[in-house]
Amino acid sequence: MRMLAIVLWCGVLFVGTCTVSVSLLMSDFYVHFDFTSHAHLTDLFKLDIMPESNLYVIQKIGHITGFFILSLLLTKGGKQPSGLIWAVLYALLTELLQPFFNRDGRLIDVLIDSIGIFGAYVLCRALRSRRAAQRR
Repeated sequence: MRMLAIVLWCGVLFVGTCTVSVSLLMSDFYVHFDFTSHAHLTDLFKLDIMPESNLYVIQKIGHITGFFILSLLLTKGGKQPSGLIWAVLYALLTELLQPFFNRDGRLIDVLIDSIGIFGAYVLCRALRSRRAAQRR
């Protein structure tokens, strides 16, 4: 059951990777998966981390939240640290794929995704430690 949840959540993140706007995707599915073989991979190295609008901040919160959930699933709630590697690799993969779908992939977003990934792990470990201390 956990593996199914991981696959489904990775699918949700992948759809977010391949479409410019989730709201537009809901209205016209096929139009918003625009694959191109002429990706601009140099954009991966741009460091535009200054918020241009509230939408930018919401998008970054979405990155953190999406990968927080993935980390919970892959690390079994903080019990399996090897899941961290897989979560970061998936974050990297999503950013590398975005330029092929007319999106701007940014390696800085992998760092933002990692906030969610490691945040989930640290939170789970802290909660587990706290519960163990209370039992003593």
